[in-house]
Amino acid sequence: MRHPAAPSAADLPTESNAGISRSEAVARLLADSSLIERLCTQHEVSLFTFDSTLNGPQRVYPLMATPSIDAKKSDNPPRDWNELLRPRGLETRLGESLSELIRQVAGRTLSGIVIITDGASNAGIDVMTAHDRAISTKTRLIAVGTGTTEQPVNLSIVEVVSPTDVAINDPFEIKVFVQGQGLTGREVDVELLSLGDGEQGEPTPIEKKSVMLLEEGVRTEVPFPRLPTVAARTNYTVRVTARDRVMEFNAQDNSQTFSVNVFDRPTKVLLLAGGPMRDYQFVRNLLFRHKSFDVDVLLQTGSQGTSQESNNLLLNFPATREQLYAYDAIIAFDPDWKSISSDALPLLYDWVATESGGIILVAGDVNTPQIASGIEGREAATDELLPLRNLYPVFLSSYFSPGRLDQEASQPWPIVFTPEGWGADFLQLTDDPITSAARWKEFAGFFRAYPTGGHKAAARIFARFPDPRAVGELSVLMAGQNVGRGQSFYLGSAEMWRLRAVSDEDYDRFWIKLIREVAQGRTKKGVKRGSLRPESQKATLGQTVRVLARLLDPQFAPLELESVPLDVFDPTGRPLTPIRQLRREPAQPGEYVGDFRASLPGTYKLEIVVPESTDRLSAEVAVAIPKLEDENIRQNVRLLTDLVRETGGQYLAIDQAAEELPALLPNRGEQFFIPERLRTLWDRDWVMYLLVGLLSAEWLTRKLLKLA
Repeated sequence: MRHPAAPSAADLPTESNAGISRSEAVARLLADSSLIERLCTQHEVSLFTFDSTLNGPQRVYPLMATPSIDAKKSDNPPRDWNELLRPRGLETRLGESLSELIRQVAGRTLSGIVIITDGASNAGIDVMTAHDRAISTKTRLIAVGTGTTEQPVNLSIVEVVSPTDVAINDPFEIKVFVQGQGLTGREVDVELLSLGDGEQGEPTPIEKKSVMLLEEGVRTEVPFPRLPTVAARTNYTVRVTARDRVMEFNAQDNSQTFSVNVFDRPTKVLLLAGGPMRDYQFVRNLLFRHKSFDVDVLLQTGSQGTSQESNNLLLNFPATREQLYAYDAIIAFDPDWKSISSDALPLLYDWVATESGGIILVAGDVNTPQIASGIEGREAATDELLPLRNLYPVFLSSYFSPGRLDQEASQPWPIVFTPEGWGADFLQLTDDPITSAARWKEFAGFFRAYPTGGHKAAARIFARFPDPRAVGELSVLMAGQNVGRGQSFYLGSAEMWRLRAVSDEDYDRFWIKLIREVAQGRTKKGVKRGSLRPESQKATLGQTVRVLARLLDPQFAPLELESVPLDVFDPTGRPLTPIRQLRREPAQPGEYVGDFRASLPGTYKLEIVVPESTDRLSAEVAVAIPKLEDENIRQNVRLLTDLVRETGGQYLAIDQAAEELPALLPNRGEQFFIPERLRTLWDRDWVMYLLVGLLSAEWLTRKLLKLA
C-alpha cells in the first residue's frame, strides 16, 4: 500500500496525485468523504487492517439511532487515518486474513465485509479459499480496488555480487544486476562510487557504464573489475539512473551499498608432497615469489639439508594445534599419508571441519592407491586413514594399475566441465566467462587421471575426465565439498602443469584463485583464535539475525567461558543497548550463539574482542527492505472480481466507493417489539409487606415459646 495510487506510475505527478500512496488514497476516502457517516446511520462499523496478520477490530463510530451525526461524533476524537493505515508488514496474506475475519464476524446480522486493497496476496493461503468460505457462510464481500491497473515503470538494482574479503593486489569483480519494468530497450547509467570506512560525506564516483535494458523482467549484468592496492575497508555504492526522465513507482531500489575488506595479511600455505613432481615444483616457486602468500614446504622424499624455495622447510607434518592452526590452506600432492603420525590425521580433519581450513587433494600414481584401498578387513573404528577419507569429495577406485594406465595414456584428453564448473568463478582463467571458456577449450587436456568410483552426496562436481577405459559414468576430475566450516577440493590429475602450454598466466591464475577459494574460511577470519559469522550476511527488515562464533583459548583449545559480549552497531553507527551476549553451546565446545533484531535498513556491524587477547573479530550484515511487495504492483482487478463473485457483493474502483458503496450494504439489523412493560412479582408492594409480616410472626413465636 506504499506504492503510488496514480492511474499510471509513468504519469507525471499532478496536484491531485503528486506523491500520494495507496494507503494515503484510502485515508482520504475514509477521512474526507462522507462514506463513514453514511454507513453509520444504519450500521455498526468496525475497522480491521491486515498484512501478515489480521489486526482489529477498531470501532469507527457507534451505531447511529438518529441522523444526528454531529452530536455523536463529538464523543469520538479525530483519528489519524494516515497513521492507522500506514503499511507496516513485510508481506500480504489477503486470503488468510479474510478467512479469519469471516470466521470471527459472520452471522445473520452482518451486512457485509468491504475489502479495500490492490489485490496483492504474496503469502499464505489462496485468496479463493476465503471466497469459498464467504459463500458457505452467506457473507457478502465488496472489493474496493486501489492502485494502478496499467504497467508500472520502475528501474531497480536487483542484486550485487561481490566478495566481502579480498587480498591486496588480488583482482576482483563487482557484478551489478539491473532490471527494468516498462523500460525495455531503454539505456540506463550504472555508476560505482566509494567511501572509505569511517569517512563522512558523499561517496566518490569511480566508474560509470551505460547499458541497454533487456526485455521485461530480465536482469542485465554490469561488471566492475577492481584491483585493490591499499589494505582497508571500503564502502561501495552502486546506483542506476535512466537517461530519459521517467516517473518510477519506487526510487528506493535504485541504489545499494555494501563493503569490501582488503587485507594485506599473507595467506599461509603448507605444500605437502610425496615426491618432487612437476606441479609441486611450479606451485612452490609461484607461491614463494607471490607477495600475498607465505609458503612452507614438506617434501617427504627430501633429506635434511635439501634446498627448497619456501619460507620454512619442514621435516615433519605439524603435530600440534598451534603448529597446524598457523596455516590457511594445505596443498597435498600425492603424499604418503601412512608415514604421517596417526594422531595428526584427526587433527587435520578438525582443522578443516571446525577451524575453516582449506585443503587441496591432488591424486597421483604412487601414494593415492593406499587411500583408495578402503577398509576391507578392518572396522571403521580402527581405520587410521578414515579421517582423511572423509575429506575426499569422491570415492577413489581401488582397481588401479599404473602399468596399464601408462600403456593407454598415449594422447591427451580434454577436460569435460560440468555446468557448475563452467560457472565457478574460481575456475575462470580470465575476467570474462566467454573468453575463459575459450582458453579452457584451447587446452589439450591430461593424459591420465586417477579413476574414481563415484562421488559423495554433498560433493560439487566441476569437471570429469573422459577416460577411454571408463565403463559407465566418467571419472571425476575436479570436485569440491564443504567439510563442516572448511572446504576440500579434489584434483584427479597431477598434470595441471600442462596448462602452461597455453599460458603461464593461466596456470598461475588457476592455482592462485583455487587456493583463495579453499582458504577463504581462514583468511576472512583474520584471527587464528576465533571466527565470527552471522548465519546469513543478508537479512530482511524486522528479521532476527542469528550470530555464531567459535572461540579458542591461548592454547587453541575451545574457550570455556559461559558468555562473551557482542557489540552490534546499527546502520547509523549507534550501538544496540543493552549489549548482546553470545552464550556457550554446551554440546559444541568453543561454540557461542546469540541474536539481534534488524530494525533498520542498512549495514549492521558486529564486533567481538577475543578473550585474553587484543584481537577483534568483525562481521557485517546487510539488512534490506524485502521486495515481496514490489514483485507486481498493478492492481489485480481480476482477482478482486473473482473474490466477490456469487457473494452478493461487487467490485468497485476507489473513486466509486464514496457514492456507490452504502447502497450495496443492506440494513440487516433486527428489531424486537415489546407490547407492555412487564413487572415481576417482586416489584409488588403487598408482596414485600407479606414477607415482612411472616418473618416478624416467626420471630415473635420463637421468642414466646423460647424456641431460639
